[in-house]
Amino acid sequence: MHQQSTLFIDTPTPSGPSYFAPSSSSKQHKQRRSVSSFASRRSSSSHSSSSSENDDDDEDSIMNRPSLHQILINQGRGQYTLDNFGAFLQSQFCYENLAFWLASRQYKLCAQSLYQSVQSSAPLFTLHADTAHHLNQSQARAFSDLQNKMRAILETFVLPSSPHELNLSDAVRCRLLRSVAEGDYHPQVAEEAREAIMDLMKCSSYPMFLEGIVAKRASNAGSAQSATSTSSSSQQDNHHHHSDGSSGSWRNKAKHHFKLVSKMLKRNP
Repeated sequence: MHQQSTLFIDTPTPSGPSYFAPSSSSKQHKQRRSVSSFASRRSSSSHSSSSSENDDDDEDSIMNRPSLHQILINQGRGQYTLDNFGAFLQSQFCYENLAFWLASRQYKLCAQSLYQSVQSSAPLFTLHADTAHHLNQSQARAFSDLQNKMRAILETFVLPSSPHELNLSDAVRCRLLRSVAEGDYHPQVAEEAREAIMDLMKCSSYPMFLEGIVAKRASNAGSAQSATSTSSSSQQDNHHHHSDGSSGSWRNKAKHHFKLVSKMLKRNP
């Protein structure tokens, strides 16, 4: 018999188990400039151009670069966006790592919503199939939908020879598949695989993504200094057009192949 997870016991507030607690890592952007600074900057166009370049340098400094997690939850600024990171991963033929991370995160949110919505009427339900008999008909349908989402994730990313098989160790893969086969649909069962993919992106894709942005900015530094404001605006427009096209490509490709997972990729995390 399945034992109730300790993650669902002794929750001090009605907001749900601590595992589902929203992240407190979100931060407000720094205030750009004071009014006095802006007024002084209007004194000459050359000074304005210099200030703009300094702002770009500040945003690209090591201290101001977003963490991988900030990029994944779409809190990066400038070129450090989720869409740009997704386009980069597609160019490196490893965008399935990002797609799995997003899908598993969305699954966690869906599981949180279901768990919290049934607690008043079915307090013994633990997102395990053995406790599904505590649900009413409507709640059981919602749990069935959640099960389908997990199966879609497994069929797409985890099962051997799946369309977008992840680079997971056999031990991690087997523990995840065994847990779901035993009827456990708590998002914690996918956490080990999720952390492994996060570590993989952190060690390889994320540093390469940062280096690519820095290298591109350095290679364009000379031409940017001599460019007029009109040509500078045109370059920015072209850059945004390229980014949008790339991000649309990897997202559309993911949605085309990932079956039920595509429903979870339609929204930003």
